[in-house]
Amino acid sequence: MKIGTSSTNQQQTLNINKRPQLALDAAFKKTDSGIDIYIERHGQGEKSVEGSRLKVHYEGWLAEDYKMFDSSRLKRVPFEFELGKGKVISGWDKALKDVRQGTKMQIKIPAKLAYGRNGVTSMGIPPNADLIFKVEVLKVS
Repeated sequence: MKIGTSSTNQQQTLNINKRPQLALDAAFKKTDSGIDIYIERHGQGEKSVEGSRLKVHYEGWLAEDYKMFDSSRLKRVPFEFELGKGKVISGWDKALKDVRQGTKMQIKIPAKLAYGRNGVTSMGIPPNADLIFKVEVLKVS
């Protein structure tokens, strides 16, 4: 513990890299693209296709050490984008195609389908980082 750091601050620091609650690796479905997908809850709404506008809540972690790098839930603002138009990493465009509104899923995306060799240092994503996301599809239109 650092001098002058309260036990509350220490606990918050320790939780930063706490492993998110994820499905067992064996539960993930391997795709041909290299993305691993686990469906927590199947949606019943409209199905996404290329060009659909999706509204989602998500949380993202580095697969290596489970450091959270982004969360729409913490920001309290859902994220919206057009599927298949290159507005998000290609791993999202692939994983979220043919998904129904209301679906909750976990996605493991290899670096080549995320931010690749460059990473995004401003977000704490190093080069060649594999990523894990929890995504809830709130709306498909």
